[in-house]
Amino acid sequence: MGTITIVGLGYEEKQLTFEAAELLKSGARVILHTGRCGCAEWLKKNGISFETLDYLYEECEDFDLHAARAAETVVAASREENVVYGVFDVRDRSASEILKRTRARVVAGPPAEGALTVYAQNAVKTLVAADWENFHLNASEGVLIRELDSRALASEVKLKLMDCYPEEEIAFVRLPDGGIAKTELYNLDRLSKYDHRTSAYIPSEGDLTKLERYDFADLQTILSRLCAPDGCPWDREQTHRSLRSYMVEEAYEIVDAIDADEPFHLADELGDMLLQVAFHAEIAKRYSEFDMSDVTTAICEKMIKRHSHIFGHDHASNSGEVATLWEKNKMRERGQTRYSESLREVSKSFPAMMRAAKVLKRLDGACDCAETVESARKSAEKAILDGTDVGDALLKCVSLARAMGEDPEIALNAATDRLIRRFETLENGRNAGELSEETLQEYWNLVKLSDIPEK
Repeated sequence: MGTITIVGLGYEEKQLTFEAAELLKSGARVILHTGRCGCAEWLKKNGISFETLDYLYEECEDFDLHAARAAETVVAASREENVVYGVFDVRDRSASEILKRTRARVVAGPPAEGALTVYAQNAVKTLVAADWENFHLNASEGVLIRELDSRALASEVKLKLMDCYPEEEIAFVRLPDGGIAKTELYNLDRLSKYDHRTSAYIPSEGDLTKLERYDFADLQTILSRLCAPDGCPWDREQTHRSLRSYMVEEAYEIVDAIDADEPFHLADELGDMLLQVAFHAEIAKRYSEFDMSDVTTAICEKMIKRHSHIFGHDHASNSGEVATLWEKNKMRERGQTRYSESLREVSKSFPAMMRAAKVLKRLDGACDCAETVESARKSAEKAILDGTDVGDALLKCVSLARAMGEDPEIALNAATDRLIRRFETLENGRNAGELSEETLQEYWNLVKLSDIPEK
């Protein structure tokens, strides 16, 4: 079993460090990530044999597969002999993949982006241009893009960056000849020449008013500013309780947007709800109760634990089994041993029909009490005809809705909407107050026939 030494070569022969040169001369098997580097010419001049992994660019469908295949090739070679693996920069993803698979020595060379680092006043995120589809950007942090090797690739990167950074943001570009140019971001794909040495640095944007798009981190920054001692007086005064009604209102407005089937309206309303979540977290942070990371940690842990058929060893083949497993996992994490405990914790603040539906849903996991459509219909009809307990009759109707696969809350709202619409139609055609009861009923029956609900 041989060893692996990952060596940062830089882009040009003159960037080759003394240590890197000694390792390349050591007699180990030399594998280059790509032959498109100045080091390749140096190796030829010094009579050192080497091989490249350039063929993988044609064989691999995406950047992740390319990195994995490169790592596999190097690790396989090391089983027979010592290997020196040369990359432009030791931050290359294939180097990371090698380190996941086996122990390797790392010898860092010069940063591939060279003099661009002078312009980076703060910590920056370094990305490889070919991986542009997977960029996770935030305009509040600077970003350095390596290996902008073609105009087409620069165009894709530019468009991705302009989703986050202002299009007139100044970018600093390392040119193939080693010089540094300044250009507006929208001109990033209009340089005279590109090769594997071309890199770009885009500084962070501190002015929130200039951003093209905002992410969750920006929302938190805005709220922190508003709730600061010198921030907005109204925002500073808010508490969990004072915001309570807004949370309820936003939830109902989201439902309205869903029912209206208006995606942009829905996005807007979801933003309002997200503000409420972030606002409560900001208030809690002020009093050292919790912060946003506690909120996201809680929900992530909950999703992992309750999806034990995905992240654990349980099995569920359909949505019904998933729902039952969810309730069982919920009871387990809360230390509940009786289903009645789970039933009692269904919020009494829910609308009555919604609460009834949730209780019945949880009962499905406790016993085999789910009804067929026919048995549920007979139970509902009997409860209505008996007329002894209106609440029990309503509960049976909720059970019937569930058996039919409908949300009773939505179904009742839809029926109410139909009632309003039908009466409006009736009034538009006749003066209801001047008609006999018999005639009014006839018109009403005609209206209903013309307004049959869609299935």
